[in-house]
Amino acid sequence: MVDTLSQSEIDALLSALGPAEDDDSAPPPPPSYSEGSASSGKSQSRESSPPKAAASSMFGGMPEERKEGKVERKYDFKRQTKFSKEQLNTIQLIHEAFVRLIGTDLSTKLRAYAQATIVSVEQRTFEEFIQSIYNPTFITVFRSDNLDGKALVDINLNVVFTILDRLLGGNGTPLGILRQLTEVEKQIMQKIMVGIIDRLREAWINIIDLAPVIELVESNPQFAQIVPPSEIVVSITIEIKIHDVTGIMTLCIPYNTVESIIYKFNAASWFAAVRKETAQTNVDAISQQVKSVHLPLIAELGATIVTLQDILGLQPGDIMVTDQLFKNDLNIRVGSRVKFRGRPGVLGKKMAITITEVFDPPDQEEELT
Repeated sequence: MVDTLSQSEIDALLSALGPAEDDDSAPPPPPSYSEGSASSGKSQSRESSPPKAAASSMFGGMPEERKEGKVERKYDFKRQTKFSKEQLNTIQLIHEAFVRLIGTDLSTKLRAYAQATIVSVEQRTFEEFIQSIYNPTFITVFRSDNLDGKALVDINLNVVFTILDRLLGGNGTPLGILRQLTEVEKQIMQKIMVGIIDRLREAWINIIDLAPVIELVESNPQFAQIVPPSEIVVSITIEIKIHDVTGIMTLCIPYNTVESIIYKFNAASWFAAVRKETAQTNVDAISQQVKSVHLPLIAELGATIVTLQDILGLQPGDIMVTDQLFKNDLNIRVGSRVKFRGRPGVLGKKMAITITEVFDPPDQEEELT
């Protein structure tokens, strides 16, 4: 016997569900059966069970397991989830700093407005990542001695030809066709990639010093197999805009490459490292800028007080007597402060002075008199 509901049975179920929701005490009307159904009570009992199951599935009824809070989920062993949501958020924070750096770097090198923004950060299999890349393209595979595996950066040829056109004197107009890069173009782009990889190193410095080294430049995605196809990778998609030209750059980092430092991809440790590193970075940057400041350095042979009339009457051969004794060391001023003392002399054909005393503590410095 085929367990199929007739139209009269469906109508009976619809009419039974309406009153049951309003008044639970009112018994639902008995369903009517088709002529082909059995007349015995046993057959009716057997035939009455499918409508209940059908009502549960047709009208959104939930199984008992779901009503008790148990939710069944399918798990795909071929597509495992290795990066947690918090780790993906931390990776996005790291590469937000990266896109700001490469935007500034490209603007400087191309002398044109360049902007980079993150489109998405997601985990997928390496096979899915490779299939999403156009062929031909521009792929740079790099490795790090501080990590176990490799990673790669893929740049859309639309952006690549725009960069090349700007570097070679053009206005940044892409070719409009897809073709493989010549050897000269690859060499030029490899130098650009060295700068991009260095910016990636700066962005990751709070996690680990990547010290990345470019290992391979390839145009066919099928020849850039850095991990097995089923390996989980994190894919960071970045949109690059140079004037009116827009393209995609994608960074692929396999899980086995960062597995040894995966515990560092949490917001608490990353923000703590950022605060600590920022303070030291500021100190180093300020110190470097202060060291490049030009200051006057003056060795005082002596001092005396004369009238303006005497100065106006000075002639070649006149002698002025100062308060400096020949046997005493000279004061050497940096700016307005006496920082050293020394003895005058000659070095080759030039006048020179030998430092004999250094005033390091501030309380030993002599102010202007």
